[in-house]
Amino acid sequence: MPVRIPKSNPQVKVRASGTTRKTTGRAKASAPAVLEMASGALGVLAHASLPAFLVSASGRTVLSANRAFLAFSGMAPENCLGRPVDDMPLWKDPESLGRILDLAAQGQPAENVEITVANGKDSSKTVLLTADPLPGEDPSRLLCSVIDASKLSLASKDVDLEVRARELTETSEALRLLLTQTREDAKRLEQRIVANVEDLVLPYLQRMKETPLDMDQRVYLSVVESNLTELISPFMRQLGNRHANLTPREIEVANLVRMGTTSKEIARLLKISKRAVEFHRDSLRNKLGLKKTKQNLRAYLSSLS
Repeated sequence: MPVRIPKSNPQVKVRASGTTRKTTGRAKASAPAVLEMASGALGVLAHASLPAFLVSASGRTVLSANRAFLAFSGMAPENCLGRPVDDMPLWKDPESLGRILDLAAQGQPAENVEITVANGKDSSKTVLLTADPLPGEDPSRLLCSVIDASKLSLASKDVDLEVRARELTETSEALRLLLTQTREDAKRLEQRIVANVEDLVLPYLQRMKETPLDMDQRVYLSVVESNLTELISPFMRQLGNRHANLTPREIEVANLVRMGTTSKEIARLLKISKRAVEFHRDSLRNKLGLKKTKQNLRAYLSSLS
């Protein structure tokens, strides 16, 4: 929001002069005289860091100015007091300044109106001008202040960047918490699956093994038991995480190879030819990066457990 000059401040110490100097024509005053102001709003103005000045409502003559305005305008005190404000080289559009001051004198105060001022010899910049009659004092005098719009814009951008940085930080924290929660949920689900398999499935498989079974049935049952055990062990997860390009049949063959099952036995269990088993073994060596090494396929698969 635009910043306005405070009209009073009891904490600011004011020079107890009680009177103001009258100037005729171009004032030849020293810096202290230029900065000498009455009590109330002018006392605050004298110590304000905001560039501000006092003009007569009728002739637009500069009656007083604070140090901040003198520094802002680059004018010496003797070139400021008693001079029509719209006659200063500071203003690039003195006619607009005059209209703003006339409206303020008629009871239509200007608040943060954009106006162009000189910024060095060949450049200009935009400032925000505020002009108000002195409240509770002489309404024939106007209290004016200026704010550098470029500095205000930079400050606004800094605030926006800070807000966005905070939003990004909060979003990042929310995502981190969500990821942590997801991992914890997945871990709890895995623990429930493991517990269910161990308590509700494997005991019945063990009982089935104790019943009369032929050779093939015993082999199938052994494979089922082994696969269920592996589902709740790191092997299948490690194999899936590291080598997601494996086909379901290759995963079946890989599991049986890791268990020490021969190609002939694998062919019989999976109802495929021995040549097909050898093809899948060769494909596994290729996809697992063992094609050009001497590492044993079973040894590698066992290392994933």
